[in-house]
Amino acid sequence: MSDELTKSDMILTHIANSNLAERIVDVDEEMISLLVFQLGDYLFAFHGDQVREILPFAGTSWIPGATASIPGVINVRGDVVALIALGQAFGDRNTGAAGAFSVLLRHGDGRSGILVDNIVDVAAVPVSGIMEILPTLEERFKRFASGQFEYKQTMVTILDAALILAKVEL
Repeated sequence: MSDELTKSDMILTHIANSNLAERIVDVDEEMISLLVFQLGDYLFAFHGDQVREILPFAGTSWIPGATASIPGVINVRGDVVALIALGQAFGDRNTGAAGAFSVLLRHGDGRSGILVDNIVDVAAVPVSGIMEILPTLEERFKRFASGQFEYKQTMVTILDAALILAKVEL
């Protein structure tokens, strides 16, 4: 039995020595902070520097004549913030205007927000992990997308807040 242990030890030593040559060297790589959120069955993200604040959704004040993608406005410490129902902006007519969270965006005057169903994570992603938009991404998402990355074995589409605000009629 001591021979088997010795053989096992020799095999493990050989494997460890062969792995030394194949080890990957850790390199300091720039990381990007991304707010990952859920909208329906999809995962999306905003760059962390595009997000000003996250608030629980507490309802809106209706705006007469507003489009379906803008369910209303909220009062945030005296500032009026227009909220965008992203599902409606994507052309999903089955999506309601209510979300669980309001993500306030840092763009322009900073008085716009997006309704999302759930905040999933704030992920630090290496720059090399950001991919170009895959051709399989639905067309309705492509016009707002700036890239994609893999998060827990699921593709997440990175949205550009500036594109959303420019293309949605406020």
